[in-house]
Amino acid sequence: MPSDVEWQGSDLTIYSLMDSSRISTFCISILLIVYGSFRSLNMENEQKERDKEKEKEREKNPLDPSPLGNSNEQNVQTIDSTQAMFLPVGASVSLLIMFFFFDSMQTVFATCTALIATVAFAFLLLPMCQYLVRPCSDGTKMSFGCCGRFTSAEIISFALSFCLVCVWVMTGHWLLMDALGMGLCVAFIAFVRLPSLKVSTLLLTGLLIYDVFWVFFSSYIFNANVMVKVATRPADNPVGAMARRLHLGGIMKEAPKLSLPGKLVFPR
Repeated sequence: MPSDVEWQGSDLTIYSLMDSSRISTFCISILLIVYGSFRSLNMENEQKERDKEKEKEREKNPLDPSPLGNSNEQNVQTIDSTQAMFLPVGASVSLLIMFFFFDSMQTVFATCTALIATVAFAFLLLPMCQYLVRPCSDGTKMSFGCCGRFTSAEIISFALSFCLVCVWVMTGHWLLMDALGMGLCVAFIAFVRLPSLKVSTLLLTGLLIYDVFWVFFSSYIFNANVMVKVATRPADNPVGAMARRLHLGGIMKEAPKLSLPGKLVFPR
């Protein structure tokens, strides 16, 4: 018969496996992968429909000099074998830059992260905005000069994303950081293509070596765990830094430090 200690050990093992945080993390990860894959597939289908419409117009007007093309190729990045092999190297270089120069460049990192997170979360919100404005909008694009042409749904999604990022910068709340990290994950899945099993194997093998080295062996070379130190180091709030430079008092001077949402994707 198993002893009480063995029963307690098995109970602890079961409890650790059924921990709510692990289950929720696993479920959210699966949902993000599925949703990002559907968004990627939907982008391809929409592009095919546009190409078919252009082809029909070209048949009706054969003298039209405008090429058919595939504008989707300009928006989507397809990784080849060379890029798959050098991506872990580039990630290692960026990790070292953040490790050695984070204190002097943290405002730049935080600002760039906020800009990228704004665009990525706007992409995440776009289907919801399209559904909400569909009864009162015909999808006509409005021109914003050199910035391009955008539909009302795209403008609304960008405005909502911008407001969310502003609230995150002012509060530094972890829930908003996780939401922005989800937007980055979905955008990465939707806009990056792995064309073959060979490229996927090269990329995943390189990232595995990258992760194992920087987590378990970097401390022997740099006298510190590079991955953990970079991932857990908060950045100065750009608003607070600007307030200190302009000698502005009050609440803006006490802006919280930021945990960058990009660390949910890179480098970890």
